[in-house]
Amino acid sequence: MKRILLSLAAFVVALNAQAVDLKPLRAPDVDVVLAASQGRPQIVEIWSLDCSYCRENTARIVEWQKKHRDVRLTMIAMDSIDDNAAALSQVLATLPLPPRTALYANAEAIPEKLRRALDPNWRGEMPRTLLIDMHGGRQASSGLLQPATLDAWHR
Repeated sequence: MKRILLSLAAFVVALNAQAVDLKPLRAPDVDVVLAASQGRPQIVEIWSLDCSYCRENTARIVEWQKKHRDVRLTMIAMDSIDDNAAALSQVLATLPLPPRTALYANAEAIPEKLRRALDPNWRGEMPRTLLIDMHGGRQASSGLLQPATLDAWHR
């Protein structure tokens, strides 16, 4: 019975991982991605597979976003999509992301190009969160976010 349940659980995780719509992101495309919220506020969560705090930060953002449905969520993995697509999809499938979350992963041969395009003041620490208001104004934060920070930004 245990084997059947474990097999079923593995199948569901694999099925969910295949359902993730992970897109490649290159530096020239960043402005389009960041402007995609079309007049709505947007949270851009920059994360990595080896970032110990990134999943916790994402969980905090998702929990906050449940009360602020007008805010669009975009996830950008700095891991190479060419080398890590399966692992990224598997992790994303386990996160309780809201529907229509935009999912991207690094498609640059030199990751610093994407990092610089996302935020020229960012030195690579993660998690990195970009808060983009409805007018396109940007605020950046590194580390774990507190709900009060998101509330203050969203006012």
